[in-house]
Amino acid sequence: MVQRTLKYYYTKARKEGWALPQFNFSCAEQLQGIIEAGVHLKAPLLLGTSEGDSRFLGKTQAVALVESYRKDTRLPIFLNFDHGKSFESVKEAIEAGYDAVHFDGSAFLFKENIAIARKVVALARKNRISVVEGEFSEIPGKHSSFHKGEAPLLSKDSFTDPAQAREFVRKTGVDSLAVLIGTVHGIYKKNPNLDLERLQEIKKHVMSFLVLHGGSGTPPRDLLAAVKTGVVKVNISTELRAAFTNTLRETLKKEPDEIAPYNIFVPSVRAVQKAAERHIQFLGSANKI
Repeated sequence: MVQRTLKYYYTKARKEGWALPQFNFSCAEQLQGIIEAGVHLKAPLLLGTSEGDSRFLGKTQAVALVESYRKDTRLPIFLNFDHGKSFESVKEAIEAGYDAVHFDGSAFLFKENIAIARKVVALARKNRISVVEGEFSEIPGKHSSFHKGEAPLLSKDSFTDPAQAREFVRKTGVDSLAVLIGTVHGIYKKNPNLDLERLQEIKKHVMSFLVLHGGSGTPPRDLLAAVKTGVVKVNISTELRAAFTNTLRETLKKEPDEIAPYNIFVPSVRAVQKAAERHIQFLGSANKI
């Protein structure tokens, strides 16, 4: 089949009212479960590695693994570098062969963020990167963690300002924008509801694709409403990591003397597959190849 770009699927998702889940992975076994979910549901797959994932697995190794699955399955599979915090780290991902990159400049002053994001976009265009994602409103919370307490207190003053969003997209040329409308990284006792009115205002101000981070634990009704409003990508990490790790703990309890990794990891791979399939079906990307 013809390999379509990630931008093609973002456009298709926005037009048809569904979203691509981005599944982050940090080991080959997690990736295997995600791929099997995509094969089973005939879904395009967007995969991600954060800076931490990439340090552990390796950027070139992640690219090679994804490319091997792309050839074997003939699925449209895309690899995104998630939350690159510096130009240098994003540049490494581009040179390693990632299909898309996310520059998270939320720690910089707004003008400095714009300047670096413009450099990222220019480099990406030279390397035929399909999508560059930008961010200027920092998504709070601890990445990929379960918390027994309450979610971080969110002030609406920190939410993405629609006018700033328009300026950021216009001056940087990014293809997609990570917006802060109430999501948090990690899963808490109760994750906050989304400010859907703010999302609607942002949509009026920018033409770029809109994406949400911190999809794990977000109230399902709000998440679906955000997708119907125009969000084309929702990042999912914590739930897949929990599925993998919690299942592994249980496996080791049941089989304390087992030492063959290919036996130990099978239940965890299946747990990741099941979690990924649930999100693919919920966000509507099944059978969208």
